[in-house]
Amino acid sequence: MERRTGLRLEEFIASYRNPRRPVILTDAAATWPLYNKCSPDYFRDHYGQRKLRVHGQDYTLAALIDLLQTSTLDQPGPYPCKFELTRDFPELVAEVTPRPPHSLPDRQRNPLLPQRLFGHVNNLEIFFGGPGGEFPYLHYDVMRLHAWITQLHGDKEFTLYTPGQEHLLYINPDIPWQSSIEDHHHPDYGRYPLFRQAKSQKVVVHAGETLFLPCGWWHTARSLGMTISIAFDQLGSDNWGAFVGDVRDERRRLGHPGKAALLATYLHLIGPVLGVAEHFGVNQTPHWGAR
Repeated sequence: MERRTGLRLEEFIASYRNPRRPVILTDAAATWPLYNKCSPDYFRDHYGQRKLRVHGQDYTLAALIDLLQTSTLDQPGPYPCKFELTRDFPELVAEVTPRPPHSLPDRQRNPLLPQRLFGHVNNLEIFFGGPGGEFPYLHYDVMRLHAWITQLHGDKEFTLYTPGQEHLLYINPDIPWQSSIEDHHHPDYGRYPLFRQAKSQKVVVHAGETLFLPCGWWHTARSLGMTISIAFDQLGSDNWGAFVGDVRDERRRLGHPGKAALLATYLHLIGPVLGVAEHFGVNQTPHWGAR
């Protein structure tokens, strides 16, 4: 996995985004006010009494951080502990602004798109994790959106699988962006023999680094210590066709083939319109907006 500092936008597009190659950018979030002060103590001091709910259990953030910091690899704390910034930590939105220019344009909030499509997409999230915290399923980001994950504290290990290995990953037919393999970090190869053939790569993302995962890349993660991360998604011209395909297929799975065809036709028609508009700065704002 390549690490790049000072990567020009044109080179990023040509070398990584368009060919859909992951990369770690070491300075993508360096302009964020939160970048140099993010730590468990910072959150304990400033947001410790914030009430949060994790896996059906209520915590203050201070209590959750204490639990995660005292967890171990053998006895990990809850994971993922993820929260939507605009809802749970609205004060932090300004602390993670501006949006990295490499993650633009983003079409998700464009008024030509039905916003109900993104009802289950939390487009700006903060994750807290402790040692041994493992993401519960292998997946790619829904609707084939590009994924961006910035480590602000601690190290997190990601396991990546290239697209095209779906026949080895035991895809859940009802949720086709997720694998149905149980305990995929420690798989039962007797139960999932094909998974042994899947080729993966592991990469550790350190504090201050941002991982770009192109659409359709399967991935999972685990915290190597106490970690704090910011994650968000991107929809642009380069993954528009894949996005439209996933949206169409989801409507078909729900038993609405007519709606699927009409929605796909509409999205295909407005794709070129959005592309032209983006040449004039549309969908390029570095601010996150309300969603």
